[in-house]
Amino acid sequence: MARVGGIFASNDMTELDDAVIRFLSRQHDDASVRGLYDFTEVQAIAVPASKFAERGLRPPIVRGLRILVAPAGASEGFGRSFGNQQRTAGNSEPVVVATLAEAYALLGLDNPYFEAVEQS
Repeated sequence: MARVGGIFASNDMTELDDAVIRFLSRQHDDASVRGLYDFTEVQAIAVPASKFAERGLRPPIVRGLRILVAPAGASEGFGRSFGNQQRTAGNSEPVVVATLAEAYALLGLDNPYFEAVEQS
């Protein structure tokens, strides 16, 4: 699970991608990895739509199921343009849910435990 909070800006999107790539580089079989991106603590998104579109046209970093947990109070459109760009590029769209409980249910997780990973 990748968790972000505060104001999510363009450099945060790049740092998130880099952190996921570093994590996956240490895995033996990243084909079975599923991605859970928790945005519930994000208070504001300061990423231009053009940056989301640009990122959306690139291949996903996680090849398996990707779930985005929307920030509290986000509209139903959270993640929609990114998902549309992913689909346009021939990639699978991430699933967007409103709560971590929904994400856990989709992943078949019951009371999961996540360990923090050192960021270098």
